[in-house]
Parts: sequence; structure tokens; C-alpha cells
Amino acid sequence: PKTLLGKLRWRASMAPKLVPKQQTQTQTAAASTAAVAGGAGGGTAAAAAAAVAGGSAGGAGAATAGGGQQNQLVGRLGSAVEAAWIKIGALSDLMEDADKAVAAYEFALRHNPFNIQSLTGMAQVFRKKENWAKASEFLQRAIKADPNNGETWASLAYTYLLGDDLQNAYTAYQHALFHLPNPRDSQVWYGIGLLYERCGSYEHAEEAFSGVLKMDPNSEKKPEILFRLGNIYKQTQKYQQSLECFSMILSAPPSPRTPADIWLQIGHIYEQQRDFDKALEAYQNGLKDSPKHSKLLQHSAWLRLIHPTFHSIGVAMSLLSQASDLDPTDAQTWYLLGRCQVTTREYSKAHYSYQQAVYRDERNPTLWCSIGVLYYNIGQYKEALDAYSKAIRFNPYMSAVWYNLGTLYESCKQPPDAKDAYQHALELEGDNAHIRERLLRMQRITENPGMPLEDAPPSLPSVLEPVPILALQQAGPQEASAAAALAAPSLPPSNPIPATTSKPTEGGGGGGG
Repeated sequence: PKTLLGKLRWRASMAPKLVPKQQTQTQTAAASTAAVAGGAGGGTAAAAAAAVAGGSAGGAGAATAGGGQQNQLVGRLGSAVEAAWIKIGALSDLMEDADKAVAAYEFALRHNPFNIQSLTGMAQVFRKKENWAKASEFLQRAIKADPNNGETWASLAYTYLLGDDLQNAYTAYQHALFHLPNPRDSQVWYGIGLLYERCGSYEHAEEAFSGVLKMDPNSEKKPEILFRLGNIYKQTQKYQQSLECFSMILSAPPSPRTPADIWLQIGHIYEQQRDFDKALEAYQNGLKDSPKHSKLLQHSAWLRLIHPTFHSIGVAMSLLSQASDLDPTDAQTWYLLGRCQVTTREYSKAHYSYQQAVYRDERNPTLWCSIGVLYYNIGQYKEALDAYSKAIRFNPYMSAVWYNLGTLYESCKQPPDAKDAYQHALELEGDNAHIRERLLRMQRITENPGMPLEDAPPSLPSVLEPVPILALQQAGPQEASAAAALAAPSLPPSNPIPATTSKPTEGGGGGGG
């Protein structure tokens, strides 16, 4: 780019030698354009405008004077200056100078407000700045100028996707496939795969990503696609296919992920298969590659906490302390540390750990259930009830919190309320023998009011701790948050984006056409 700009400057320096001494109306326009360029876009822009103007003005001076010819030359000059501004905008964008790129494209749009190159170039600059609204605005203007441009529709769809406007992205992709000369475009189908993945439509996301690999087996996005397919297969419990995908990218994972991130995914697959030996082995392999990987430390500690073969509260607490030092913002680490401290009856420390977790994830029902357990253990029943109530408000489908609420009511000598709580728990987890036995006890007592409320047998636990890690979110930095995915509108699974040339339905596209 510097060489090209140097040539533009050389042409600008030569321009006066090519212009006759007698200044025509065309020369005046060229000089005026160069002056404006110098004021708005800097020396580089002025040089480019002057270069183009000089060439055009020289031709005008040599031409026969005449009103029609003069107008024609002025029109040609305007087109040349417009093209120069577009080139300057592209070069400035290439050199990461967003302000100069925007200024150059704005000058080009003053010459022609409907120039597709200027509008899409401006959108590209704003997309790099993550200003999705402005990028979409310029792409919509480009579509109004040319409603049949499939590439612009595809760019608009991807911009909507980046800005979490999933419904408009869906509609824009339909338009793109209709207007593209070849709808089997791997870049477009990659975006469609991302859209379906974000909406939780894993079947269609899998089909789209697999299609990209068939269209372009050597795609530069292949590692990223394999990573996403691995996650999709894991979510849909196709564990063997998931392991195959992650194994293929273990030596060269997609940026910014590392081999340790892939070992984390592999370990979690084994954990879901309840193959805890291989899960721990995978986590340890990851820690060899990255000893300060907080999520690997966290999951290794979790296995030490729950599995009898590896059970070691001391080791678990040591790993979690390291993890919290490395990433003090992770609520899950603080939560698990609190769980360990409750087990060792270090209730003050557990309260502090849970408090740290609440600061970072105050709407987590699992966390509030365990806080209720802590208060129950130290005899603060009112605080326990408040914590269980919050857990139920955030997620009324956790059997553990209903069970714990039942035992709390039992301790407060309220059999009818305890029975109702156990009934809720049994509806959610019908095969749990502890819940069933508790419920039968309360039913006998409520049906026979004179029956004394005796303590439950020791075989029945007084509380149930919830399982905190049911599904690992997509590991690695720069992933979309789970909250955003849950908040996104779901596309109907029975209505995938068709790879056909049928006319898309109108509405919601945000552009023309």
C-alpha cells in the first residue's frame, strides 16, 4: 500500500507539467476537487485526487472547446475522482486507518450516493469496528441500489448474525441464496451453520457445517468447523463423532483456542459418558500442555470431589484455589470451592466462597440451592428458605431444591408443606428412592394426624446437593455467551433455509428486494 500511495503522490507532482498554461473550466473543477481532497482526506487523498484530476484535465485541454465535450469531460472527471476516492478508502482500510477510510468513502458517496463499492466498503469498515447497526445501514442502502446482488445480501445476513439479530439474518440468508449465481457457496453456508448453532437447531447446523466441508474440503475454516461440529455432536450425545472431530484438531486447534482447550472438551465428553478414568486422564494431559488453565483445574477438582476412586477434598481444594487465583471472575470455581468447604464443615469460609460466586452469577439456581444447604446445616432455617425460594424462582425444575425444601419443612414440623415439596421433587425425578420414601412418610403422617413426626432414618439424606456441571459451555475465549444463545429466537426446526432458487418470503430482511 505504501508503494501505491507513493505512485499516487508522484502522479500528483507531475500533474502541473501536463496541464497547459491556459486554464479551462475543466481544469478549475479538477483544482477545486484536489483542494477539497487535501482538506478532508490528508496529503494522500489530495495527491490521488490531483493525480486523477491532472490526467483528466490534460485531456480536456487538448480537446476542442465546446459545451457538450466539456460536460462530457467533467462527467468523466467526476467518475475518475469517485474511483480514486474508492481506491483511497480501500487502501486506508487495508492499512487499518478507519477514519481516513470512512472519510474517503464519504467523498465517493458525495459523487454517487448509490455506488455499491463505496457502500459495501463503508459497511466493512464499521463491521471491523463492531458497529453492527451502521454496517447494516450501509448494506441496506447497497441492497436498495441493487436488490438482486446476492453477495450483498450474504454480507448483510452475516452482519445481522454478528449483531445477534438472528431473525433478520435468517431472512437475509434466504434472499442471498435466491440471488447468488451459485447457492452452493461455502462462506454463505458457514454463516448459516453459525446461525442454526446459535439458535440451538443442532440438526440443521450439523448439516450446514458438514456441507461446507463437502463443498470446500480444504477450507481455511475447517479447524473451526470441526470444533463446532464436535460441540454439536456432544450436545446431541453423538459422543464418538464428537471425539473424532476434536481429535482431528488436537495438534492444530483453531485460533484462539489451544490444545489444552481441546483436551478440556475431550475430558468432558468422557465425563458425560461416565468414563471418569479417561476424563481425568484428558484433563491431566491438558494441564501438562497448560498448567495454568483454570477450567482444567476446575474440572479436575470436580472429579476429585464427586468420584470415590479419586476422592480427595484436600487435592480438590488446592486445585480450586489455584483456579480462583488464575481467574477470580469464574463463579463456578468459587461455587465448587464452597462445596468443598461445606463438606469439611468450614462454614465461614464456605459462606465467603458462595458470596464471591453470587457477586459473579447472582441468578444461578444451583448456587442458591447450595447456599440453602449451608444455612440449613448451621440451623438458620429462615435464610435457608429464602435461598431455596430464589433457586426455585430461577429454575423450578430442580428436584434437589424441592427435596431440600421438604426436609426443611420437616425440620420445622410442617408435614403438609413437606409432602407437597416431596411431591414436586418426585414429579421431576421419579426414580429417586430417597424422594419416594420421604414422600410416603409424609403421606402417612398427614393421613393420620395423631401419628408423631419422628426423625427420618439415617439412610435418608437430610439434603441433596445439585450437580453443578451438567454441560460444559463451549470452551475457549471469544465464544458467544450461553445467555445470549438462550435469549435468541429459535428458528423452527422443520423450516430450514432451503438451498434452492425459490423466491424468499418478504419481511424482516431489513433491506430492499
